[in-house]
Amino acid sequence: MNAKTCRILCCSALLTLMMASLSFAGYGFSDYRDRDQGRFVQKEAKPFRPDKEVVTVVMREAIPRGGGYTYQYPRENPEPVLTDKYAMEGALSMEIELIASDYSGVAICIAGSVDLTPYLEEGVLEFWIKGDKGGENALFVLVDDGVKSNGESLQVKLRSKSLGEITTDWKHFSIPLKLFGMTGVYWDAKNTREVMLPFSWANFKGFRLEVRKDENEAFKVWIDDIVIKKHGKPYEGPSNYPFRNAI
Repeated sequence: MNAKTCRILCCSALLTLMMASLSFAGYGFSDYRDRDQGRFVQKEAKPFRPDKEVVTVVMREAIPRGGGYTYQYPRENPEPVLTDKYAMEGALSMEIELIASDYSGVAICIAGSVDLTPYLEEGVLEFWIKGDKGGENALFVLVDDGVKSNGESLQVKLRSKSLGEITTDWKHFSIPLKLFGMTGVYWDAKNTREVMLPFSWANFKGFRLEVRKDENEAFKVWIDDIVIKKHGKPYEGPSNYPFRNAI
């Protein structure tokens, strides 16, 4: 390539660049970023609207975050697991298997604690549950954070069968908080006895599912969407239930 040809090519490239600059004059970055906007239909995102009736979520699609946890007893009891095998709400439920030949249970605890005293009269515990065999016999239990009992969480309990049958289909339970009463209990291992104290409704910690020894041949269930709500359906059961509602 001779010098004359080289000069011609350079001038041509410079002219092309100048013409492009003139063509782009008056346009900013956003013009090119959004140049294809008209080709697509933009859907406006729906704003997140939390359920104002929910006081606290114990389990919904996950073990509680930010310090929430689960535990099982005795130690050899299978750990609860999140599974997509079944789900009533969303994609996941929690599979809970308990040792039927022993006193065993699984607890789901939130981070920190929640004051439920403003909701004792009209509030409810709600969840979905599905049994492996159907007819499972369990205790539905609420636990506090143990502030009144030297770190031992007090429990208030209701028999599942007094509230309805667990079946092989998903079943919804809505249980008035006031049915659990005001008297909590914990097991004093040192003195091998149950101790009763006022349950700390101001320091609600979580939900527990437990079985008594030899009341089931086997026990496996799936549970989903455990929440405490401010209001629920009025109680329609026996007027003298719960039987132990005061010290």
